[in-house]
Amino acid sequence: MLGLPDKTVSFRTFGCKQNQYDTDFLRESFERKGFTVVQGDADVVVINTCAVTSRSAQKCRQAIRAAARKGAKVVVTGCYPQIATREVQEIPGVIVVGGVRERGRLADLALAALETGEPVVEVKPHVDGEEFEETSVETPSLTRAYLKIQEGCGDYCTYCIVPYARGPSRSRRPESVIREAERLVQRGYKEIVLTGTHIGLYGGEGMLPSLIERVSRIHGLIRIRISSLEPHDVTPELIDCLRLPNVCHHLHLPLQSGSDRVLRMMGRRYDAALFMDIVGRARQVAPDLGLTTDIIAGFPGETEADFQDTLELARAAGFSRIHAFKYSPRPGTRAHGFEGKVPEKVKEERVSTLITRGRELSTAFHRKLVGRGFEVLVEDDREAGGYLAGFTRNYVRCRFPGEDDLMGKVVNVTVEEAGPLGVTGTPRR
Repeated sequence: MLGLPDKTVSFRTFGCKQNQYDTDFLRESFERKGFTVVQGDADVVVINTCAVTSRSAQKCRQAIRAAARKGAKVVVTGCYPQIATREVQEIPGVIVVGGVRERGRLADLALAALETGEPVVEVKPHVDGEEFEETSVETPSLTRAYLKIQEGCGDYCTYCIVPYARGPSRSRRPESVIREAERLVQRGYKEIVLTGTHIGLYGGEGMLPSLIERVSRIHGLIRIRISSLEPHDVTPELIDCLRLPNVCHHLHLPLQSGSDRVLRMMGRRYDAALFMDIVGRARQVAPDLGLTTDIIAGFPGETEADFQDTLELARAAGFSRIHAFKYSPRPGTRAHGFEGKVPEKVKEERVSTLITRGRELSTAFHRKLVGRGFEVLVEDDREAGGYLAGFTRNYVRCRFPGEDDLMGKVVNVTVEEAGPLGVTGTPRR
């Protein structure tokens, strides 16, 4: 193999927080193989892709071509090559095509391709019974660390390509999760985010609440944040975890639609009434709960009445943030062949309406915090304008004036102003 102490590598990441976690792992593995990690242009560019929508796949293709035009050798990994290997392989400048399995080998594959001049394609197909690939990372922030505990999904919602890209559900062993969480706390991280593709499937029935309770007992861990949960996975035991003193009062529950008819067509395993019941029970335990969501506009067959049901449910749920998306047809999913396509202009109008409704709901939620004090975990960098910033336990971005020695600490802040993007306050003395 080549000795490559002078070879530079940079990384671009598309998609979810799980992808960011995987990129952090890849960054460290390339460093161990002798690459120098840089920002921007580099000899080798690793692009960790997303394929959840046709638009995200298009952005990945554009990034691959842009890096190649600048003379870089491009390594492509993640969901997009997992479902479209040949398509990626044929893009000029690509020297390695890998999927979502055996990421630990990617740096070696890059070295082999650079040495021989021959492109390498190694995309492992998913099989039943495959094991969770354990990875440990040091995220760039010294305040918040992501800990991946699960990968894959078996729900096969009719619109979703993720189960085909990520494969069947597999879980990290509880003992490994605890060891990794303890290591992160010893390294100084204040908050750990438990993440995965579909973490409600972790370990089987009842295992996720048990794991959260075990992690919560780790000495020195100030916060545990639970990443996205499917509504039908939110059991009473999981809601009870919000009572634990270091579990954040924040849930991300993808609604996708407020219409029972559309939810059935989507293959979702809940209806509007169940969703609202879950929200109500969670708010009984955590009245200050931050509730964020994803909503798809323009699913095939969605009528104006269906869309109005979604807007009404969003209002009733009182979301603190809405992520709105246009329906994107994905070849290989059942919904790709559904009739009743919604015109693009209508989808765009509905997304715009959702964004407006989301800003209104965010502002209303944030205004309820004015005059109250909250603990803010301060990030390592200042915002534009010189403010310190961080998140409250209920996932509200808070900015405030302060000295550098507050970075990385938990600071009590009194909220004074509110807007759609967050709140502004003053440190409490």
